[in-house]
Amino acid sequence: MREKYLSGVFGVCPRMMCERHKVLPIAVSDEVKTSRVKVYCPKCKEVYVPKYKTSDVDGAYFGVSFPHILLQTYPDLVVYGEYKKYAPKVFGFKLFKEVGSKFEGKEVELEDN
Repeated sequence: MREKYLSGVFGVCPRMMCERHKVLPIAVSDEVKTSRVKVYCPKCKEVYVPKYKTSDVDGAYFGVSFPHILLQTYPDLVVYGEYKKYAPKVFGFKLFKEVGSKFEGKEVELEDN
C-alpha cells in the first residue's frame, strides 16, 4: 500500500492549497454497505469524495483507521508543518462571518485605538 500511495494510485487532493498532494482511501463507517470509499488528505487532514472510477468500492474494505495506521507505520510519509490556509479577501480586506465558510460564527476581536 505504501508503494501505491507513493505512486498516486488513489489520486490527489482536490484542494488547491494542498498542491496536488497524494491521498489515501478511508471509510466513514466500518459497516458493510453503509458508504462508499472516500479519500483522506494527510496534508490538510480532510476527507473528500473521490473522482476516480473505483468510487463504487465499499469503504468498509479499508476501514476508518487505515490512513492513520499507514502513516504511523511509515513516519517518513507524514507531512510536517502547517498547510496553507485560504483567507477570502475582497479588495485586499479579509472577509469574516461569510455565510457557508469556516469563518461563520466566529467573532472578530477589534482593537480600540
